[in-house]
Formats: sequence, structure tokens, C-alpha cells
Amino acid sequence: SYFWPSIDLPLQAWMQQGDSVDASVKREFATALDCINEHLLHRTYLVGDSITLADISVAISLDTAMKAKLWSPEGSNLTQLLRHFDTLSHQPWFGGDSSVPAATTPTTTPMTTGGNSGNLLNGTSPPVVNKMYRRNRIRIKELLADGSSAFLDQSVDVAGWARTVRKASSKLLFVEINDGSCNGSLQCVLDAGSCEGFDGCRQSGGTGASFSFTGKLIASQGAGQAVELHVTQAKLLGAVWAGNPQGTMIGGGLYPLSKKEHTLEHNREVAHLRARTAVHAAAMRIRHCMAYATHNFFHNHGFLYIHTPIITGADCEGAGEQFGVTGLLGSDHLKPGVELPVHPK
Repeated sequence: SYFWPSIDLPLQAWMQQGDSVDASVKREFATALDCINEHLLHRTYLVGDSITLADISVAISLDTAMKAKLWSPEGSNLTQLLRHFDTLSHQPWFGGDSSVPAATTPTTTPMTTGGNSGNLLNGTSPPVVNKMYRRNRIRIKELLADGSSAFLDQSVDVAGWARTVRKASSKLLFVEINDGSCNGSLQCVLDAGSCEGFDGCRQSGGTGASFSFTGKLIASQGAGQAVELHVTQAKLLGAVWAGNPQGTMIGGGLYPLSKKEHTLEHNREVAHLRARTAVHAAAMRIRHCMAYATHNFFHNHGFLYIHTPIITGADCEGAGEQFGVTGLLGSDHLKPGVELPVHPK
């Protein structure tokens, strides 16, 4: 009820009368935008935690005003309103016809420990719905999942770290990348004749390098994987500078991880990289599922997760002066003038 008299009516009058419109109409339109910007100061959307008709109505009105050159996001100081409009305008259904998307019911998939199969943990996980951002790539987990035929023969964008890089010839490169969404890897085929950026990817350093690929997902002709990506555009995001002890040469000779399986003792020495190994990645996924199930159980039963002060003997940054725990005060805990024993420094 607020948008119609405060935004839509002034906007219609402005569009019909042009510059001859009364100044009060422009002020009313500007005041309405200020109010919405203030309302969005501590909110992502106008009502609730998801997009509603109120958000769509405001976005369509602003889009109409922008096309009529009555309002422009450039130079505007309404930061919250601009953030809200940018979020709505980048939705896949937001087009020139300003049509409202039909309601859909998201499907849920079982939460597993990774890969194409695994043990079901705590029933069914909720669907992943992006509310604050758009992921400009497809997760490898979705490409390798059962029923991923919707992506076959389609152009997709992927990114991740190389587990193996194999040079079949001077013009053919096989890269297995993993983005952390599952334990499996996606085989990507780079042909010098059809892949833009091939030369840059050849000098990556091998295992541990990060790439961004765009290509066509097809059924694999070889054994070991169901699908593979024929890359048309490749970009080396980060090379491995482990060709010499000084770290000034690209190469994988001194990189601590390789294709083979490493011992836990070796992984402990490279703690900053062990999350990329299969055993630690699997353990962390199980730990994530267990922590999520525990928090979800207590949340659904009305409990709150809070951080209470910890009574400890460690005296870090004066924390030992906050509490005194002793059994030397006697039975009268209200007796005044009692001094707590202090450990000699």
C-alpha cells in the first residue's frame, strides 16, 4: 500500500508530464526512496529473509524510472537501495518484460560425505539457495552428481585446483580439477587448436595450480569418469612457484603435495595444504555434517548457542584477574575482608 501512492503514482505523473511536472512530485518520489533506503539499513529484503512481491515491485519501479531517465544509480548516495536493486536486477528472471517468476518448490538432495555416493547423514539437507550473491560457475559436485544430464552438451564454467596435470603431447593437456564441493575431480581436456589460453595453462607448475575453465560438458569416451569438459576458454589463476628453493621459478618439483597418497605425518607438516588431500577433505566433510546436525537439533528444540566465560588457570591478557576460584575461604562466603591467595610470579 505504501509503494503505490509514494512511488508508482509520482513516477507515472513524472513520465506523463516530463519536466513540466510539479516539483512536489519529484520531492515525494525522492522522499520515498530515502525511506526505503533507511528501511533497508539492517535488512537484506523489505520483508522477511527472501524475495517477496514488495521487493519485486520496488525493483520494477526503479527499472522503469531508470529506462525513462528519471532516476540513475550512478552518483546516487542511497547505498542500501542500490544494493537492493542490484540484487534484484541480477536475478535470472529479471528481464525486460519485468515478469514475476512462477513459484517453484525446491528439491532436496541427501547430504553425503562427498562424491557420487556416501552415507546419509542426518536425513536430507536443505537446498542451497543463493540470497546474497550469484555464483558465476557450476560446482563440480553438481556436474558429477547422479542425474546431471541437464548439463550434458551445455557450456559451463568451472574453477578449482589441479590434482593432476598430464601433458599427452605438445598440443593436448589433461587437467583434473577439484573445487572442494565433493571428493571427486572433473577431467578437463585442453586442445591447443580449440582452447583459448592453452599456452598459459601449459606453464602452470602442475598439481596445486588453480584454473578457471569454460567449455562443453560431454560424455567421456574413456574409462574412469562419466563426463569430461572440453575446454574452449582457459585461464590460469595461480601457478605453482616451486621450481627452485627460492620460489622464483614455476614448477612442481618442490611442491609438498603430489598425485600419490601421502602419510598423515607428512600432511601434518603442511597443515595449510592438507585440506586439499582426500583423507582430510573427507574428515572435514564428516565433521561439518556432524556439527550441522548437532546445532540443528538444539536449535529446533529452542536452545541458543552462546559463548560463556571460561574459568581457567591460564593468565592470558589479564583473564586470570577476572575470576577467583578457591576452596580456602571457609564456610562463610559472605565474610568481608577475605584476601584471595595469589600465586607468586
